[in-house]
Amino acid sequence: MAITMQGSWTVAVKSKSASRPQRFIISGAVSGNGVYEGKTSTPPVLVTGDAWAITIQNNPGDGFTTSAEQITFPTQSAGLYRFDIQSDDGGGGGDQDFNDLILTCSMPVSVSDFLIYGNVKCYEGFCLNPCYPGFFVIDSWEMLDEVRRRPLLHRLLKELYPERLYEVRPELGPTPDPPPFRPMMLPLTDNRALPPKKAQLLRVGQAEVPKRSKKGQEPVARVSSAGSVVLHPSDRVNLGIDTVELGSLVDRIYPFRCETRPMAGEVLRFLEYDRTHAEKAGGPYTGDGTRETLGVCATDRRGNYIFRFQHAIDLTGDIEAPLDLAPGEDLAVQIRPDVIVQVLDAAAPDGVVYESAPYWNVPLFRRINICKSGCRRQPTACQGSHAIQAIGNIDIGAPQSGQPQWAPRVGFSNTLNAEGRITADNPDAPQARCAAWGGTLDLYACFLDHPEVTHYTIRHRRAGESWQFFQEALRHEKTAKVGIPGYIGDSIGPIDKALSVGGGALVAAKAYRNIESDEDFRLHNRDRKARISTWIYAPQPSEVFFRIEGYDIDGNRVLGTVDTIKLSIDNTSPDFAISSVQMGSQLGGDCALFTVPTDDPGASLTVRFKANQAQGFLNTYGLGVRRGNSGNLQIDNLGPADIAGSYTHGSNDLICARFRGTLDDTEVDGAGYVTTDIEPRNGGSWLHGQPFCTFAVQLSCSKRVTNGYNTAVVGYGPRQYLLGIQAE
Repeated sequence: MAITMQGSWTVAVKSKSASRPQRFIISGAVSGNGVYEGKTSTPPVLVTGDAWAITIQNNPGDGFTTSAEQITFPTQSAGLYRFDIQSDDGGGGGDQDFNDLILTCSMPVSVSDFLIYGNVKCYEGFCLNPCYPGFFVIDSWEMLDEVRRRPLLHRLLKELYPERLYEVRPELGPTPDPPPFRPMMLPLTDNRALPPKKAQLLRVGQAEVPKRSKKGQEPVARVSSAGSVVLHPSDRVNLGIDTVELGSLVDRIYPFRCETRPMAGEVLRFLEYDRTHAEKAGGPYTGDGTRETLGVCATDRRGNYIFRFQHAIDLTGDIEAPLDLAPGEDLAVQIRPDVIVQVLDAAAPDGVVYESAPYWNVPLFRRINICKSGCRRQPTACQGSHAIQAIGNIDIGAPQSGQPQWAPRVGFSNTLNAEGRITADNPDAPQARCAAWGGTLDLYACFLDHPEVTHYTIRHRRAGESWQFFQEALRHEKTAKVGIPGYIGDSIGPIDKALSVGGGALVAAKAYRNIESDEDFRLHNRDRKARISTWIYAPQPSEVFFRIEGYDIDGNRVLGTVDTIKLSIDNTSPDFAISSVQMGSQLGGDCALFTVPTDDPGASLTVRFKANQAQGFLNTYGLGVRRGNSGNLQIDNLGPADIAGSYTHGSNDLICARFRGTLDDTEVDGAGYVTTDIEPRNGGSWLHGQPFCTFAVQLSCSKRVTNGYNTAVVGYGPRQYLLGIQAE
């Protein structure tokens, strides 16, 4: 896998400790492109260009092949930044020593070049984002839901983000994936919403060529820090946060004990973020500021990255600073940029699967670790003899012995039953209980145990229909190309190819390239065979079969590569509504106003409502009442219908129970509605001594559906019936 680079670097062979011939290839540069011998006698190469790549190769005897590569973190000394690219050629019994060929890359320190580096990892479990000391970063819907349940965090969220307090998670349905969650930042140690904007003062001496410079090495300037200044002091300093209480809460319930793993072979895009006027004045981070793309890089096999970018400097000395400058020195003022990092995926709708909160006031040389909420499946060796391995993060077991391939599949503590409904009990998978599939699905399959497979097809059909070729476009990034402006990955398919589909004669087919073992492509998701837009194949709730087959270079089907699964797809929303509310003989309406009798301050409300999911994938429903601005009011149900219900999972995952909602209530009418009476808890009062108050009768529900990544409960609502109650 290539190592991505930006800007001008000098590349030199540091050492060779392998018997195999070694070489390195520079590609995509303005100057310095070529193939170079991996020997210490090879002269250093000065490479220039906005974005380029280095690939190390070895020759085991039958031609050069790509070596495994990893980087070390850079160091700064003698006016230079340096880091190593280490490689392992797979020889020596797989020693994994990464010393077979080592290259050293160096560049001069300057006032306009920024060098940031670090490790990229994903994290799971309910915990703080480990990469933001000083901030509680909300970067997922799961975190937002939990924060809203904590009174202290709820108050802080209401203070900083009132417009997002009741933001609703996008539904899984017949639409492409929504854009990434935009993070929110709650300060933990300061009464400022954001740190003030800063600039760095730098002493710049005359450039010199090192005495022991190698051929092609650039002159080195003397650059040293002279302190920093605040550019935008905030007028809004005190947010009224009890940081001690907040810190105590975080220490109790959000320990820094996250399950993390490195994100190898990921593509990162770096953006400079220009704060809005409101953010400069002390407001919270919104993400609405202007963004400028700085460039793109890729992580190595351990999730490490190095990224270089340039930023304008000011040598006019507009910022007054009482510095004692030596002869030949200048004062440079370098504004510290705020940087956002995005994780890219060419197969995603807009190419972005995650966006970080900003890293504030980045200096010229800084380690920035990046932590993405939610881990996605990493490539593994083939698990079992079946091709289809997983959908999203849910591993799919093997077909049952002696049964058709689309019969129940059990394995990895997960069960895909005969109807295509999924129950996931594996702790590393999103939990699901007899759930439907919906949204966009990542289908993972493995042909590593059949290295002759060069292409594959996917076909689909509903019961009683004929097989059709799957034809959704799939793209994947080549590591050496990720820095090319506008690059959106290489097409994997579909392509027209003659294949022995079904084992018969060669026919025209829609095929995809098998890139699992192609080191030119970034590592992550190389075993993803398709992104399935489920609504295309099941416009209405349906059970759909998907079949994959592998073929060799001549188009012959490879034995042992055929695999079929059945998925129960349902992208419909629950049918839920409140049709009417009345108080005794008083009817509601568009502007409902009820008068409560003096002798009956808790007179009951009669509510007619429904909450249904015809296929039985409803998880819960519930009716409640909100009173004015005081929050939810506790109520009693006088019947005859229930005001809440929930799905009950049976003991046998192969046989799925169904819960349809109010359709299962004995009081349901022909239109799916039920009618019941509610009153304040324990015979209480609606008004609590007030002459008037507003109320909202609210109905919410949830559905069991997953895309292989989300916990398979998606909420809907609340639907509201607004009314007023006045004293008699």
